[in-house]
This record gives sequence, structure tokens and C-alpha cells, in this order.
Amino acid sequence: MKVFQALILASFLISTSLFASSLDSNDQQKIIDHFNAYVDDGKIPQVSILIKQDNKEIFRHVYGKADLASNTEADKDTIYRIYSMSKPVTGVAIMQLLENGKLRLNDKVSKFIPAFKNTKVLNTKFQDYVVKPKREITIRDLLTHTSGLTYSWAGEGPVHQIYRKYNIRPYYFGSLDAELGKFPGTTCQFASIAASAPLLHNPGEEWSYGINMDILGCVVEVVSGMSFADYLDKNIFNPLKMNSTGFAVKPNDKKSFTSLYTSGAFSRDGEIVGPLGANYADLEFSKSLRSIDAFDKSPYLENSSKLYDGGSGLVSSIDDYSIFSEMLLNNGELNGVRILSAASVELMSRNHLDLDDSKAATFGVSGLGFGLTVGVLEDAGQAGMFGSDGQYFWGGAASTTFWVDPDKKITAVLMTQFMPSDKYPLREDLRALLYSGISN
Repeated sequence: MKVFQALILASFLISTSLFASSLDSNDQQKIIDHFNAYVDDGKIPQVSILIKQDNKEIFRHVYGKADLASNTEADKDTIYRIYSMSKPVTGVAIMQLLENGKLRLNDKVSKFIPAFKNTKVLNTKFQDYVVKPKREITIRDLLTHTSGLTYSWAGEGPVHQIYRKYNIRPYYFGSLDAELGKFPGTTCQFASIAASAPLLHNPGEEWSYGINMDILGCVVEVVSGMSFADYLDKNIFNPLKMNSTGFAVKPNDKKSFTSLYTSGAFSRDGEIVGPLGANYADLEFSKSLRSIDAFDKSPYLENSSKLYDGGSGLVSSIDDYSIFSEMLLNNGELNGVRILSAASVELMSRNHLDLDDSKAATFGVSGLGFGLTVGVLEDAGQAGMFGSDGQYFWGGAASTTFWVDPDKKITAVLMTQFMPSDKYPLREDLRALLYSGISN
């Protein structure tokens, strides 16, 4: 009788464990069918999804082509441009320096990059001249996108035009249009020229998405005495065995690199992006995918740039970024390797903005906030988002995304290679399908 009872108890524990960390096969198939349809309809070239709960893989799916022209299949080793998903990696690097007493959130950026001592701000009433800002930019301002720095493609105002004129672009954006070239200097040379441009607004007064993390890359170099790329390798990528992540595609991964796609009249920096010599009128309503950065001709294949852009520059695999996400979920530690303290993860992943004054940061949606390089779900009900309060996340320009849900012990990563990132609701779809599935 005791043996029978023991078997019943063991069976119950096993079934409970499976239920707690599994998606029903029907719910898995819903996710598969839904995202495969995006690929089959020719909207995106491929999709890769990896979801873990309690550090155990509960869903993995990859479907589509890494390159359409060569008919190369995407697989678990495919390498993606992660663009702004580089930002949380930079955030972790800064948090490491913070917790080791190397810098402080309220330090002035000019302490590390003297050129920012003289940075001016655009006069908000008469935008034809600049004035001295009310105060200097701090490390916290950079981490929270409240510095007044911007992106050249983020508007058509005088500051954006200055960025374009002086090529204040830290990112690679395709190899087909030479007018969209990356700034040719080093990380800190880029930071210095960025300091010469006026700010959109006074530091700390508004939220404006911009080149903040690229400036922080220079701060890391100054404080650590090594290149930003070497710092990330030594302190994050190598310890976590993120072997396919870096500012250029590793030689062993070149066969796994993707092509980048768009459709329609997609523009960047005011220019429609397409093949040289193309009739742009023909592109405007085109639904077919076209490559804007081929896997075999991309600048990411060459380890030539010394501008290690912490806001947009990394390439990675889905397994690598899942490892990074797990480290955050585990309060800074994974597989016996500690990258951050639990206190640093908590500080990084909590809201640092007044919600009433951060509409730009929350895209006009109540219930969202912004931490140190990551978005924060403050109130899932107000935000109208599936997930748990306290979840944090970010995405990339090529429609990639990740999130960490400490309450449900979930990490989720979605990869594809399609611009613009807001054309299809891939991120919202995955949240809805995942959370409705695990709640069943």
C-alpha cells in the first residue's frame, strides 16, 4: 500500500511539474501555425522563437529562409542583426561598473567625455538657435533616454538634420545605399562629435529615443581602459558562453548569417531604401520581400569598424540571447557564473520615469515605464498587454524582441529579419498566444 501511495505521489509531482513548465501541444501548434502564416504569406522571411520557464525550454520553433535568393533554411544556429536589443547588453555593462564603484548614476557624462561639457540644447521656443542647457547630461539620462540625444532617422527637425549632415550615425543600415553609411571613426570619436550637436531638449525633462547607449560604450572604454567590444567579450559574452554574439559575424558563423528584408516604400533618414537604380515609385506599394542587406555582402561580415555601437551594433543567435535573458531572470547569475548582483538587476529592471511625464517612452500607453535600457510593464491591465506586472523587455529594428517575466519565471526571444519593426504585430501576437496557452 505504501509503495502504491508513493507511486501516486510521484506521478502527481511529475504531472504538476510538467504542467507548470509546459505548453499544451494544441497551444504550441497555435503558435506554430500563426507565425508560419506570416512566412507563408510572404510578409517576413523567417521566424525563430525560443521560450523557457524555470530555465527549461518549453517551446522552440524556427521556420522560413535565412536567405530567399539562395533558398537557405533558417535553423537554430542562424545569426541575426539584433539592433536595439544591443541596448540591454550595454545596460548590463554599465551596471557592472556601477556596482563595482567605477561610476555612479548621477555622474556627469563630461567626467568621462569632456566634449559634453560644452553641449548646447535647441531653444524650444525658437528652434533656430541653441542655448546652454539647464544642467549637464548624466549617466542616468543616457540609460533612460532622457538626455536629449536622438537618432538621425527619428524626425525631420533641425537636430535630426544636423545628425544627417555630419553623419552622426552609429549603426550599419544595409550595404546597398552608400548615403546611409556608419560613422567611420572609433566609439569615443563618435561620442565626441555627437556632443557637438545640440540636444532636442533639456536633460531629464523628456524621453527621446536616441544614441544614448552608443555614448555609454565610450564611457565603458574610458572607465575600463579597454575597447567596448573587448569589455563585453571578457565580462559578459565569454563567461556566459555567448559564442556567436559580437559586433561582427564570427568566422565560424558566416554560413549561418541572415539577409535583411523589407517591403513597400521603407525609408530611413528620409531616403527610400532599395536597390541602387530602382524606380522608387514601383517600390511604394510592393508587397514582395526585397533584401536590403545580403548575408554574403553585409558589412557585418567584416570586423573593420572600431565604432562599437552599444545601441544597435550586435549580432547574435537566438540561443545566445536566451542565455542573456536567463541570466537576468536568475538575478544576474547563470550556471554558476555571476554577471550582475541581484540588486543591480532589480535597479535596472524597475521604472525610473514618472509615468505621467513619459508618454513618449510608453508610446502613449498607460501602464508602461522605462528602466535602465529596458521597457517595464508596470500595470498589465492599463497597458492592455498579456504578461505579469514587473516584466521587462525590449526589441530591435528588424522585428526582434525579448522579455523577462520574473513572476512567471519566463524568458522569451523572437527573431526575424524584417524592417520596419512596427509593420506587423509579431510581439503582441506572441505574448497573447504564449500567456493564453500557459494559463490553460
